[in-house]
Amino acid sequence: MTQFAIYSHQLGFDKVVRIVQETLPTARIEVDLAEQRLIGTHKGGLFGKTRTFRLSYRQRRTPSYTLGEIDGPLAENLSGMVNYVRSIPAQNEAIRDRLIYKVMATNCEIGCVVEPKLDDTLAPAVHRLLTELNGFIFAGADPYFGSSDRQQFLDKRLELILDTAGRSAVADLDVTVDAKYHDTPQEGEITEEQTARRDRTNALLIERGIQVPTFLPCLPAVADLPFRPVEEVIDRAYGLLVTAAKGEGIEQQHLERVVAEKSITSLSPQEEEIYRTEELTPQQRAYASWRYESLHVLLWALGTVDRLQYPSDTCDVCDTVRALLNPTREDFTNSVHLRSPYELLDELDQTYRMHWACVNARLRKEEVGGALDCSVVYERHYALNWLVDLEGDGWDDVRTDT
Repeated sequence: MTQFAIYSHQLGFDKVVRIVQETLPTARIEVDLAEQRLIGTHKGGLFGKTRTFRLSYRQRRTPSYTLGEIDGPLAENLSGMVNYVRSIPAQNEAIRDRLIYKVMATNCEIGCVVEPKLDDTLAPAVHRLLTELNGFIFAGADPYFGSSDRQQFLDKRLELILDTAGRSAVADLDVTVDAKYHDTPQEGEITEEQTARRDRTNALLIERGIQVPTFLPCLPAVADLPFRPVEEVIDRAYGLLVTAAKGEGIEQQHLERVVAEKSITSLSPQEEEIYRTEELTPQQRAYASWRYESLHVLLWALGTVDRLQYPSDTCDVCDTVRALLNPTREDFTNSVHLRSPYELLDELDQTYRMHWACVNARLRKEEVGGALDCSVVYERHYALNWLVDLEGDGWDDVRTDT
């Protein structure tokens, strides 16, 4: 019996089924769409051997080009695989690092079991899956693969990327990122504005000792993005003020007075639940109190805060609260205006790449460069993504993919 798994950045159980059916037209194939499984039988003629093969497909809940939040079983498995690869004493560390990026960009897994063994009869289907999906294989020692007597990673040509002894037989490894998973234009459509923004950010990060890969995409151009109107940002700021104060432990009667005085009606569903809850759980309290950082970003966007300090420290909570609490709502509304879309997008670009560095450091179990406070970076990324309205989501549903 031969067991192995194919991993790919691309998605589609229907594509897997089509490839197998076209490559093995004489095989009897049964497909379970609900369970995303395929069972095939290939008869070898009057005296030939019968071969069976079973494929089971699964994909990440949130397809992406890197590992951010672990949102399901496959993402959890991939996170473990990253750590496993990182522990291998590779002879070619550059290839190992590219394999790590390829694992992080994986969106689907195809588990394969072939009986009695994989041979040239069924191998064309494997080769075509690998080629069309630009995939790679993780397998144990097997005579058909022949590359190693150890657990091994193989590229789409079945050449050895890396085995557990640290050996490699490839000079390079393609890490392809599909633009549709991060909603940015193809390389040919990227504007000078976008590349200039990326280059400014990368120069700042290098100066701070923060390393990010060159394949991280440019953000969309200003002209291609919607931005929240100032009235909605003001409403959101007041909602965050109440939520963060609740997390800090401010008494309910004081919060209710603020809600009434400031005419606050803009709490999100999750914030409303926190506001109405008498005794918050530790998780709710942490979630709520960290929203001071998001509030600080919105006050900067409204021009109340002169600049966002480098995210190595938390904001000054007292200053943040006073800026919103001291003036009447009418006076506050009349005194603010949104910063230019270019300023907002510049800040988002920096924060997005800093957040990537934080996530990468967490996966590597290393200290992040630049002395970043990763919780501050996350909250800043969350607020900026909402401001720029990348996905059109409500506050509770904002994503911070890296």
